[in-house]
Amino acid sequence: MTAYQPKPDVPLLPDMPAFDAASAIIAAHLPVARANEPGIIADHDSEFLHDYRVALRKIRSVLSLFKGVYSPEQVADLKARLSALMSVTGLLRDLDVYLIERPRYVQMVPDSLRPGVGLLFNHFARERHGAHDALCRHLQSETYAAEIAALQDLFANPRERLSRGDEADHPARDYARQLIRKRYRKVRKIARAIDADTADAEIHQLRIQCKKLRYLMEFFAPLFGKAEMKRLIKALKKLQDNLGDFNDSVVQQEALSSVTGRLTDTDHDGQLEIARSIGALTTVLHQRQDAERARVMQTFAAFDAPKTRAGFKALLEPQIGSD
Repeated sequence: MTAYQPKPDVPLLPDMPAFDAASAIIAAHLPVARANEPGIIADHDSEFLHDYRVALRKIRSVLSLFKGVYSPEQVADLKARLSALMSVTGLLRDLDVYLIERPRYVQMVPDSLRPGVGLLFNHFARERHGAHDALCRHLQSETYAAEIAALQDLFANPRERLSRGDEADHPARDYARQLIRKRYRKVRKIARAIDADTADAEIHQLRIQCKKLRYLMEFFAPLFGKAEMKRLIKALKKLQDNLGDFNDSVVQQEALSSVTGRLTDTDHDGQLEIARSIGALTTVLHQRQDAERARVMQTFAAFDAPKTRAGFKALLEPQIGSD
């Protein structure tokens, strides 16, 4: 039996067509998603759902980032199908994140408001039970089994079953440099413009661009030498961690503000107590958001250091004859 690998090794060759590279990457990640289905159903650990979602997200990223490899019609169809699979998992994953963070939320508020936090998390636990049951029914349905098997069949025989785009025959390593260069420049352009007055949406956009850049670097690492790529990814991850903390603070504030309308399983006094606790939690999260914003410029400066820039230059602008 092959050992489970959440980040599968995909053998890529520099001169293979981009179509073959993209299809191989997707074909390698579909079994990763499938391997997590029993763990999700058995409810052993929230990491099974996390890995399942990451695998599907990476597949969708290939479809979005590898522009021109597949026909526009093919991409639109596949992205819609992947989005439908992902949408069923969102509520359970959100609730898992909250429940894992329960001790931290309790510590955020004074003792007088902690009973309200307890009631809030009791509500989340009841919601989670229903969300898990719904996802299990989905994963065990004939409709799901047919759809995921159909996707696997498509990428088992991509040349026969998938429509090619204008970039399908572009050599993989040259195509990889083109994609990574474009995304790296976007990251630097957005990050260098960030200051104390930058809108939240712009920082969110930087987070998205960093995630896309990291996915591309991970996908194409076999074409460039994993050691150097690993060093560059490590530098990028520090910036991503900061941006992730900023985004979590924003998203959690928005999510908490929507909870009060769903408290039909809690009595009136409990709802008031939860509302007071949510107000206090939102205040603390906003303070953390401001602190993370201030760190973005510092972490980007570290990422944009001369050594890292030189590493990207060597990766993206090789010496003539080095290929």
